[in-house]
Amino acid sequence: MRQKQIPNAQNVKKKFKKSVMAEVALLLVIFLIFSTIFIYYEYFADKAIAQETKEESTSIDDRISPLENQGVVLEVLRIRYRGLLDKLMKPGNSWTDTPTFYFITNMDGLEYVSKDVTQHGRTTEVLFHTWDTIGQENKIMKDVEEEQETSTVTLTIVEQVKSGLFGRKTSDVERDSVSVTYDYRTGRWSGDDTFKDYDGYGHYLGVTFEIWFNLYQIDYDNDFIPYWTEVNILGTDPTVDDSKLDPDGDGIPTSWE
Repeated sequence: MRQKQIPNAQNVKKKFKKSVMAEVALLLVIFLIFSTIFIYYEYFADKAIAQETKEESTSIDDRISPLENQGVVLEVLRIRYRGLLDKLMKPGNSWTDTPTFYFITNMDGLEYVSKDVTQHGRTTEVLFHTWDTIGQENKIMKDVEEEQETSTVTLTIVEQVKSGLFGRKTSDVERDSVSVTYDYRTGRWSGDDTFKDYDGYGHYLGVTFEIWFNLYQIDYDNDFIPYWTEVNILGTDPTVDDSKLDPDGDGIPTSWE
């Protein structure tokens, strides 16, 4: 008769230990699988949210003038004749012979001549007879096509020079001309006068004349900040005057930036 073998305590202990280790290993594998899945989905979910946020933050409202009829304004602030000092240094009284001049503007092909003043159906010639026109500002405005991106503006100074016997005749001589391209998105211009040039923005130093001028566009809230710049750069309200605000905290109001 075959005798039944009874396992001893040591074998039972070894089997129990192996069983526990297998269960622990299985639990560890399951934990690692679920952790990997969780981390994977969390990473890509965060990445998707970040991508959506980035797309939202980089979304640009590329409209130029949705709130107002688009137009550009040129202000001729001052024109100064540069030859006065030379005349003062010469003997005699030639400095009393003040120059006579006028200006011509061309804004996208529309020409304006300052000397031709029309009133009550009659045109009269009005000229500058001075060394310096300070205090005699002029403003010229032109409507442009809606959503037009740029405008080309040229300002030319013409001097009337005496000629002929006893100086009874005059001839018109173009002295200095400045041409710039105005950007309706940023409100800045470039060309013969540029931002950060050596003689100042809105200032042109010609051979015969020195010119101060300003360019801006028709603006709904009258803060002189273009719609595009307000909504895409400064983050301000294009329907409210924000000229005194300082959203970036640098001490410079938005109207100067």
